[in-house]
Amino acid sequence: MMRLTVIITNLAMAALTACASSDLSTKDKNKDYFNASIGPVNHTSQYLYGFQVNGAFGANAGAYGGDIAGTCCVRLPRLYRPGLTVDIDYDLTLDDGSKHNWKTRKAVPVDPYTEPGDVYVHFFPNDQIRVVVSRAGPGSSQHPIPRPVDPGERRGGVRQ
Repeated sequence: MMRLTVIITNLAMAALTACASSDLSTKDKNKDYFNASIGPVNHTSQYLYGFQVNGAFGANAGAYGGDIAGTCCVRLPRLYRPGLTVDIDYDLTLDDGSKHNWKTRKAVPVDPYTEPGDVYVHFFPNDQIRVVVSRAGPGSSQHPIPRPVDPGERRGGVRQ
């Protein structure tokens, strides 16, 4: 049990240190910015091998999958500014998954937000991407965009 506590403590410290390093300094005297964790939400039938937001790595996500914002960090202004965009680099599979579309880069507008939260990058078919800031994860009814639905699934998780 003691060993598990030490491991968890070290992992937490590593995550906090990562958010405080390089361009993500927590020394913001006026508190004009916040550091947000990043989470993927995949609304496509393709596997998302990875993505970046302004150079900060995000996680991967299966087809029609989403996850909590567990990757640190991207820095955003505390108060939303019209015209705010982030650069998204991403890798979705093509055809049967044997080919990759690495690296597609897009400047993506950030949806307006009223309070700091986590950054969720929603990948949609036809190369559409939306970026939202939310304290609620993609599985919550409070999240601004509904959770992805696999059209091959029906109620009860049984494939049609």
